Formats: sequence, structure tokens, C-alpha cells
Amino acid sequence: MSGDQSLGQRIRRARKRRQLTQEKLAEKAEISVDLVRKLEQEIRHTASMSSLTRIARALDVDVPQLLGQTSTIEPLVDEESAGILAIRDELTSLSCFPGLADEEVFNDEPPTVAGLRVALSHAETIRQQGSFAQLGVLLPGLMAEARAAVRELSGDDQAAACGLLSEVIQIASTMLTALGKPDIGYIGLVRAQEAAERSGDELLQAMNVSALSWVFFKQGRLADAETAALRKAEQLAPDFINGPAERLAVWGILMLRAGSAAVRDKRAERSEEHMSLARAAAARIGTDHNIHATPFGPTNAGIAAVNAAVESERFEHALELTRSIPANGWVSPTFRARHLLDVAIAHSELGQDEAATSQLLAAERIAPEWMRYHTLSRQTVHELAERARRKQTPLLQLADRLRIGL
Repeated sequence: MSGDQSLGQRIRRARKRRQLTQEKLAEKAEISVDLVRKLEQEIRHTASMSSLTRIARALDVDVPQLLGQTSTIEPLVDEESAGILAIRDELTSLSCFPGLADEEVFNDEPPTVAGLRVALSHAETIRQQGSFAQLGVLLPGLMAEARAAVRELSGDDQAAACGLLSEVIQIASTMLTALGKPDIGYIGLVRAQEAAERSGDELLQAMNVSALSWVFFKQGRLADAETAALRKAEQLAPDFINGPAERLAVWGILMLRAGSAAVRDKRAERSEEHMSLARAAAARIGTDHNIHATPFGPTNAGIAAVNAAVESERFEHALELTRSIPANGWVSPTFRARHLLDVAIAHSELGQDEAATSQLLAAERIAPEWMRYHTLSRQTVHELAERARRKQTPLLQLADRLRIGL
């Protein structure tokens, strides 16, 4: 599927290749034929991710492929200069393949655990801000340093280095997945989990499974995304009453992952079961936590509830739920921007274009680079811009900044 085509053109082309009528596609995807027609006729330029996922599965294509994600997230990005190819090469290095590794020489002084922790903290901050270009420059060298530390150190220091290596590989894997390369992201997470097992850090292993669930989610493998999260959550089995808050938070993150997968798979009741358990964990903890650069607490649990309402197309309910999110709660900039996008989608679907534009502009102020890379953000802006009547509105200026052709 060409990235130069619109979403509607890609759907129509794939449908005709499979000799499906619009009615048959709608039946297979369990969506309305009216939505199929409006997308193909470009009356609508996007739909809920649950509907787009079901269309992709009915057409037997990957979700990123249907969305044209490899070329539309950032039309002017140079994969080599942004470090994406270097990250890919490091994640799939020849030295990591069993039986083919050569003796590596690290010319500098072996990195220390303390030094790696400082560098990892910096990378996590950049990740939370959605600054992919900066990550692309930083990650290849940081992965190489962490591998050298694992090789050169011993005992407790080596175990700690394994944990740090796992974390930096997880960041790299989720970055590539966000940029439309989930297959490489999966490969990276296998390596991340191997390093986490060597570290003996059970919660880090669980967070790698959370990342794996998200990779499956991005691929449209919703049943696998839910199953992975639930299996690891069951293994953690936290003590709600006397157990440590961090363990309960990681369990809650996994339950949110499971709930997100279920709601996108049009299983709202099952999703609500998972989400309600996550909310109970968040209430028990009482405050917002930052677990390996992933937020969990009352704020993120509330944000997840809004997302679930948007995914199930209960847009008025989604806006009602926003009022229950703690005003002074903490989530990372990218999580906050993603939430504002959900609110914008809800307003847009209710015909409240001015309010939708306000939320999109707020999201851009928080995470501008993330907005340029995020496919659904771009599609939502495109949809609203097509409906705009005045040529010099803030929305059309936003479309120009995102390099969205109209």
C-alpha cells in the first residue's frame, strides 16, 4: 500500500484486491457500511482506532500498513540521520546472534553502573517528552555501553548492568514501534527480557511484558496483547493490603494494557473488568508513580477510562469522565498529549470543532515532536482542517506545522 495514498484510497484498493464489496467489508469488520463509504469517499479521513483495527484485520493487512504509517507520521524524517537505522542495527546486531558473536573491544574505560543510571535517566526523560530525534542520537551508543558493562563487570554490578541494558533496549524497542516498526520492536523486547531475567528484577520483567502488550496492540494483535498482560499480572499477584506500592503499580499498568486491548477489540464489558481492577489498585496506592518511565496512579487510571470511552465511541461519556481526572495529577508529557488527543476526538465527533482544536493545540504545546510523529494526531487534524471554513484559522496553521497537505 502506498504511503502517498489517503486512508480511504488504501481501504478501497485493499478491498477491491480481496474482491469484497463495501457491504461485505463492513460485515467482516463488524462496522457500519456507512463508515466504509465515508472513508472511501474521503468524507471522513479517520475513524476510531478500534474501527480501523477491525478494518485492517478484515482486509488482512497490518494496522500501520493500513494507516500508511511508515511515510505519513513524519514525511520529512530521514531514518539514517534520526538514528533509526543505527538503533535497528544495534537491536539486530550480529554479535547478539547465538554462535556468531565475535570478541568485542570497547576502546574507552568500561562504563560504570552509576554512569549508566545517569544516562538512562536522561533517556527516559527524553522518551517521556516524545523527542524521538534526540533518542535516535542517544540510544545506539547507550546500548553499546550497557552491553560493554554487562561483559566487563561481574557479580552484583553485572546484574545491575543487565537491568540497565534491559531498560535501554525497551526504550529503543518502543520507539521503533511508535515509528511503525513493531516487528523490530518485538525482536528488541525479546533481548530486553533476556537481560531482565539475568538481572533478577521481577518488576522490570513485568514492565517488558507491558511493552510487549503494547507492541501487539500496535500490530492489531489484540487478543495477544490482552493475554500477555493478564498472564504476567497473574504471576505478580500483588498484595492489595500490605504489599509494596511499586508492585501493585506494575500490576495496575498491566491491567490497563489488558483493558485497552479488550476495548479496542469491541469487548467493552471485559475491558471494564480490567479497568476497574486497575482503578482499585490506583486508589489503593493513592498517588501517581513513575515506573520505568511509565506513569501509574489515579491520574493515568482516569486517562485510561477516557480513552476506553472514546474507543467504544461513547464520546459524551468520555467528556464527562475528564472531570474526574485529578487536576494536579502527574503523567508524562506524551501521556498527557495522548489524553488531550482523545478529548479532541470526542469533541470532534460531537461536532464541537472549536473545542477539539483547542485540545489539539494544547497537545502540541506539551509534546510538539510527538504530534508530528503520531499518526492518529495527524489524521484528526486533517479531518478537522477539511471541515474548517476559514483559511487562516489556528487549526490550519497547526496542519501546516505538522506538514499535512490539504
